[in-house]
Amino acid sequence: MRFLFFTDTHIRGTNPQNRKDNFLKTLHTKMEEVLDIAKRNNVDILLHGGDIFDRPDISPSLVRDFILLINKHALPIYAVAGNHDIYGQNPLTINRTMLGLLDGADVVRLIKPGEKIYFTDNQKKIQLSGQHYFYGIDSDHGRKNYIVKKEVGVDIAIHMIHGMLLEKPFFEGMAYTLIDEILETEADVTLCGHYHTGFNIKCINEKYFINPGSLVRINNSLNEFLRIPKVIIITLGDEITIKEICLTHALAGEDVLDRSRVEAMSFREKKLSEFVQSVYSTGRYNTFDINHILEQISKQQNLKQEVIFEALKRIGKAQEFLGNGDSFEVS
Repeated sequence: MRFLFFTDTHIRGTNPQNRKDNFLKTLHTKMEEVLDIAKRNNVDILLHGGDIFDRPDISPSLVRDFILLINKHALPIYAVAGNHDIYGQNPLTINRTMLGLLDGADVVRLIKPGEKIYFTDNQKKIQLSGQHYFYGIDSDHGRKNYIVKKEVGVDIAIHMIHGMLLEKPFFEGMAYTLIDEILETEADVTLCGHYHTGFNIKCINEKYFINPGSLVRINNSLNEFLRIPKVIIITLGDEITIKEICLTHALAGEDVLDRSRVEAMSFREKKLSEFVQSVYSTGRYNTFDINHILEQISKQQNLKQEVIFEALKRIGKAQEFLGNGDSFEVS
């Protein structure tokens, strides 16, 4: 039996501000290629890791186009709901969303939490389960949803979840779950969406952990600029075979992502940082009038007015913190 897994399509009718192309047209081309890959590889079932749509109340015309595309290839598609598919990060709202409508019309089969779906192929029993995104999924209590048990008689278990599963720690303040924290799962293959960059296929203790990354590139970070979208083919025979396929119709990052804005912001932040440091390091001013200090430095360094205004805004915030007796960090 053969599955194709892809995730985070974020279907939307408007262009993200960082895209230079026609986002919807490009996405439609990618979706066509995904379905062609499925056909060429004799895929039986499509699996989607969530965030099919970019918002729960997406335009009916876009939903109609998606239905026509799926029906054209007549492949069953099983999915979990991502945070963009539902209202308020609450999967109980699915019935009020466009994704819920597709589930009710049997266009997409949403896997209910705790549900186990079974397939039989070559006398092997395959178990498929899934978990929608919900607020707190990557908290200490929520991580249990990454872990599943095989039912009696099951040969291979696949679990699909929309959450921040990572191979290594992320920055502080972001909720995430590490692969090492869920190794007790009995799923032979854990499929994940949500983290758009994805990670390379991990096989630990003969268990696979997979996130190929989002099918679309929305932000203009360097990782997204260099990344090529891909899908995963999972073949369940005597052994589990995993294959990555990069999309040939996915254009190079420089052709679809606009880096000029982020580069301009980076330059601005650098100059502002240099300016703030010069305020702290100088000892030549015999006044505490911050406006006078800024005026002198701006003349010396020929700074633009917007840099001065930004500096004043940040200094004002710092003064508010100091006035309240709070500690603060300049970032």
